[in-house]
Amino acid sequence: MRAEYAAEVKEWALETYRSSRPNYPSRDQCVTAIADQIGAHVNTVNRWIKLEFGPSRAPAADEVVAKLRAAEAEIERLLRVNRDLSDRLAAASPRSITAEAGTGALGSTQLHGVQLGGAR
Repeated sequence: MRAEYAAEVKEWALETYRSSRPNYPSRDQCVTAIADQIGAHVNTVNRWIKLEFGPSRAPAADEVVAKLRAAEAEIERLLRVNRDLSDRLAAASPRSITAEAGTGALGSTQLHGVQLGGAR
């Protein structure tokens, strides 16, 4: 049996969600807090919120910004690691790549099929 709530309770829940959503890291946490305050089941409040504000699949703008900042921070971290590894590799192997390339049949050095020198 479904519990009935006065229109004022529903309106209060919707207004509380509208004003307090930015204070919570997720929609579910905000809805849970509101449901606890009015003594309703979370699914009931979730249904009201969904009807008023749409499905939760579309992330809130602040969530998109937070994810973008986290991704940018991860890119910066990976770039630093890449630079560090490149520097360590260069320090461990100071000779050029062309000096390490294999020699062809006539003793000349080849890199990607291009003749670099040696006997003609």
